[in-house]
Amino acid sequence: MLFVTISSKEAEEYSYLCVRLKRMMEKMHNGRKSLEAIANASFDKTFAKCVYMLTSESLQCENEIRAQINSLNCDNLDETDYEKEVSIKTIKNSEDVCDYFEDVYLKTYKKLLKDKHLNESLKNLIENHLQSFMCMFTQVKLFNDVKTLAN
Repeated sequence: MLFVTISSKEAEEYSYLCVRLKRMMEKMHNGRKSLEAIANASFDKTFAKCVYMLTSESLQCENEIRAQINSLNCDNLDETDYEKEVSIKTIKNSEDVCDYFEDVYLKTYKKLLKDKHLNESLKNLIENHLQSFMCMFTQVKLFNDVKTLAN
């Protein structure tokens, strides 16, 4: 049997990472639930599909962050920890979705990347997510531009 001891500094770092990742998960989860509610309420099927595309990508990234949290042996994540009342901003078109998406996802990821306490593998994961979200963001913006030109 192998026992590993970690220093108090390492324990603090793990704890810090757990807190940061859990906060990010909460924000992403609530953002995804808001976007899903927006898509469900939309009568425009193309707009709803576009929003579902964002939520699908978001769920994949949430699962990857959850796996990181589990690999750090953080306290168990309970779904009810971040299953709160979701406040839906008045979103009527894809431009509003872009603004919301930028606030919830892009700014959160960029802020997290500036954190000096993240290890290299976690930074790589966050950078990959950010790139993926930037592509999705661009697609929604292009969708908005095409839709505007069509009208």
